[in-house]
Amino acid sequence: MKFKQLYFWAIVVSLMAGTISCKQAADLKAFTEANYKLQGIEDLRLNGVDVTDKRSPFDFRSTQGDSLLNAFTTNKLKATTILYLDVQMPEPEVTRSMQVTSLTWQLLVDGRETLTGTVTQPLHLTNGLNKLPVTSSVALAEVEGLQNYEGFSLLTTLISSGQDVRDRMEFRIKPTIETPVGPITLPDYITVTKPSDTAAL
Repeated sequence: MKFKQLYFWAIVVSLMAGTISCKQAADLKAFTEANYKLQGIEDLRLNGVDVTDKRSPFDFRSTQGDSLLNAFTTNKLKATTILYLDVQMPEPEVTRSMQVTSLTWQLLVDGRETLTGTVTQPLHLTNGLNKLPVTSSVALAEVEGLQNYEGFSLLTTLISSGQDVRDRMEFRIKPTIETPVGPITLPDYITVTKPSDTAAL
């Protein structure tokens, strides 16, 4: 764990002294040190349109494409899906849980932030495999205050190529956690890794 994360959690634990149990403190620490693996995605929809099997703009009806493009350019695009997220703890034999009140995410392509969004409904995480129905906003990432259309163009080109491009993408999350002293946001993004044999993505 990075130094500033250790410093952050030292402050948090100090603030919560006397208001949080030893197990709650251990659970919070364990979730910051866990490895997160995205095992699969099901039923991915953008504004209600099923895009699970779409590989190019030609796979959309013209009305669907126009509607999604308009929603995207006006920041009114919503994604719904089911994520299968595997949380691997340092001590997997210990049952742990964490309440996430919201979740900010980033999708990077070749190391450049391309898409971003926020999941606002509460999520309950446990160690092991989690099945998470989520609804999230979807927006273009900004570079120096401007929307990153170049990164999005690269993303759509890679997807339409039909090649396995997972090694060029990186998915990161920053959860806000519910604690006895209120919600606390982690200081750094957590990279969610992908197993090389994940066929569902």
